[in-house]
Amino acid sequence: MNKKAKNFIPLILFIAVFLLLQNWWRVDLVLNPISTESINEEAVVMYSTNWCPYCRKARLFFRQANIPYTEYDVEKSARAYEEYQRISGRGVPVIVIGDKVVQGFDKQAIRRALADNNP
Repeated sequence: MNKKAKNFIPLILFIAVFLLLQNWWRVDLVLNPISTESINEEAVVMYSTNWCPYCRKARLFFRQANIPYTEYDVEKSARAYEEYQRISGRGVPVIVIGDKVVQGFDKQAIRRALADNNP
């Protein structure tokens, strides 16, 4: 192996590890699927905004895990904003699963809330 090729190996490994870490939540979803058989749209509610990058991640997570949910935009609906305030929303997304409230996009907290709500 020539010297130029040897110099590229650490760079290639770094890029591979970086990409894996960036997409770890997708790998986790494949390795640890969520049982969605008894989840209905009313069981999972997300309070969001259109511009929020974490709301986008949450939407993608729900879609890839086949989790039905209802979404309310707190900037477009006065009723949604009132509900968001009632549950002490701090930032978006706020995800309500049964009686659990998850502030922000926290995959593990969402998984725990789904497991608690899905006997």
